[in-house]
Amino acid sequence: MNILESIIQGIVQGLTEFLPISSSGHLAIAQHFMGIRENNLFFNVSLHLGTLLSVVFVYHKMIFELILSLFCLPKKLFSGKKFSKNDKIVINLIVSLVPLFLLFVPIKNIKNLKTFASNLAESGNIKIVGISLIVTGILLIISSIYSKSSNRRKFSQKKISEMSLIDSLFVGVAQLAASIFPGLSRSGSTLSAGLFRGIKRESALDFSFIMGTPAILAASILEFKEAKELGINIDWKTTFIGMIVSAFVGFLSIKLFRILVSNDKTWVFSVYSFLVGSLILIFGSIG
Repeated sequence: MNILESIIQGIVQGLTEFLPISSSGHLAIAQHFMGIRENNLFFNVSLHLGTLLSVVFVYHKMIFELILSLFCLPKKLFSGKKFSKNDKIVINLIVSLVPLFLLFVPIKNIKNLKTFASNLAESGNIKIVGISLIVTGILLIISSIYSKSSNRRKFSQKKISEMSLIDSLFVGVAQLAASIFPGLSRSGSTLSAGLFRGIKRESALDFSFIMGTPAILAASILEFKEAKELGINIDWKTTFIGMIVSAFVGFLSIKLFRILVSNDKTWVFSVYSFLVGSLILIFGSIG
């Protein structure tokens, strides 16, 4: 992989990580058409780490307050003190991450769901990406229509601190599904799940971005450890360049998506995902 390919992938990752059009899917498509066939798992995770930096930069104040609440939470649990809004958000975030542990549960014929997801990502089968993109488009349009329907509109105003544990678990399951299938957008799936549960659009989006932070960080640590154990040759120069590019573009992408969500323009991504997914499925089918 050369520097130009690293920059292109960094742009693709940063632009699509936060827009509901699947970064893993577009990254797989970019690598497919650039003819990159070597093991890119660690490089891909490094690009995700770059976009993690952009989330921390945009939400640094909120993240800092939530970290403080996390350390104070055990004392409040045993003392019986009333939970603050930030305490409730921390609890919701913890619950939303529980489904990800299913990735490591042993399954017959394969090691676990994480192994299954890795095999899918490395298979080079872009038809899977096409199908997942179509599913993403369908989820976005259905959840948008559902949340705006007359009988649901008055219920779609919950803030993050007002989410129930069931709400958090539901969004967490959506994140689990997006972790398994390349092409299924994490932000699109979790945003849709939040809208289905009656969460305010802006709050559902913020929760989606924040809940992805520990998941991406954990994945980066695990993949770095795995790469080290397997003795994978890592080109640190191209990896670092790709990570910085994805961080910068990711910052711009977050700003853009927040504007579009507040103006109820997510239908644009639904149409895009459906069209691109259909084209990829066609091209994949004809070889």
